[in-house]
Amino acid sequence: MRTHSSLRDRLAPLALLPALAACAAALAAAPAGALGVGVESTPVVPAENWEARSLLRDTIFAPVGDAARRRPGLIGQQTGAPKVSFQPQTQEGSLYLVFANERGRAYPLTGAGTYVIKRSLGDGSFQQVKVFLQDDPGCYLRLFPDGDRTLMDVYLFDLPFQRQIELPVAFESLLTSPLSRIMDLSRAAVDWPLVLAPQQTEGDRRVADVAAAVRARLRGLRDMDDGAMDAAGKMVYIATGSAAGKGGFNCSGFAKWVIDGFYAPLAGHPMDITPLKARDAGIAKTWSARYEELYDPYFGLDWSRGLAKSIAQERTGTMPTDEEVDVRDDTRVPYVRDVGYPVTSLKAVLYFLAREEPGTLYVGSVNAPSALAVPDGIPTLRQHHHVIILLPYFDQQGAFQVTVMERNVETSIPSLVRRYGSEFVHLVHVATDGPFQPPVLPAN
Repeated sequence: MRTHSSLRDRLAPLALLPALAACAAALAAAPAGALGVGVESTPVVPAENWEARSLLRDTIFAPVGDAARRRPGLIGQQTGAPKVSFQPQTQEGSLYLVFANERGRAYPLTGAGTYVIKRSLGDGSFQQVKVFLQDDPGCYLRLFPDGDRTLMDVYLFDLPFQRQIELPVAFESLLTSPLSRIMDLSRAAVDWPLVLAPQQTEGDRRVADVAAAVRARLRGLRDMDDGAMDAAGKMVYIATGSAAGKGGFNCSGFAKWVIDGFYAPLAGHPMDITPLKARDAGIAKTWSARYEELYDPYFGLDWSRGLAKSIAQERTGTMPTDEEVDVRDDTRVPYVRDVGYPVTSLKAVLYFLAREEPGTLYVGSVNAPSALAVPDGIPTLRQHHHVIILLPYFDQQGAFQVTVMERNVETSIPSLVRRYGSEFVHLVHVATDGPFQPPVLPAN
């Protein structure tokens, strides 16, 4: 029998939520060593475009009106680097000088290596430079003038990774310098192998293969409230275990079917449902215990942990603890016990996990304050109401990808943020080692 904390213990971390913003700010200001980073990898360094910026040096430093009137164009580079698209843009009182690297037949504005120099249209002063570090709009650094020095902020997937890094050179000198110079100047403060995209690993390829295998089976799945597959391979209702005919999956049943893809080839059958839905019989009978009985608010959390623990036990012969299957690292994004991480920070969390544990997928339990238990107008209960599968990996170009599967469909991180942006998601990890073959649904 699994043991869980009491409902009161589970609710206690909610008092920590107002402190998350302050904690995140403190982490962003900490030096790299304090964040515990140090991933050994060969980074994918963005293509340089310093030569193109040097060729347009007169435009960059021209009176702001003249710079704004400069025609867009393509600039060839003699160093073997790609062509660069130059385009001036004006917006909200500022001039943006955009230098975008060629990728295929395109010049993506937010592609790795793009430089965006920002000047005031009022007085022509330089305000900042933004440099995209990966092929993702949320991964970039910002440079700011600060007297005879330069200050730098680094963002990963819109999460402030480090701020106020001092570079001992004048801002203007970096406008036509290579990115490699910025990296050299900040090497003691920034873990660049972690910040830049990595080479693809064998673990990344496994996760990508699992994502492709699930995607290929989606059209053959059926949707049904409270539906899952039992240990005999029959479609049933989770609550009662009674037969459901052709049946189908809800979010919990679908997540089980995916993890059964690893479990069934080892055990010879899918997982038993009963242990997955069991609640802690020893939960403290506090004033709030009746909500546990009425609403089963931690079903998604218990179910996701049960999936991770069951496959781990089948692989090793030993039942792990909740702590061993949970993702509880809060060195970069604060973790709240039995609550997890903000959905808005999910991509950043998965990025760090994919760097440290390549070849791992995650079962997430989305949760929010419940409207079911609101004494005195204040929510006192969290409801784990949705279960998702998250498959993070780096593709052959080093670009970070996250495949999101939930209730028989493929969605995305932006979709999760749109629907659950004010909520949290708790994560458990599942290795993708071994054969993967999701069970076939019965025909009738």
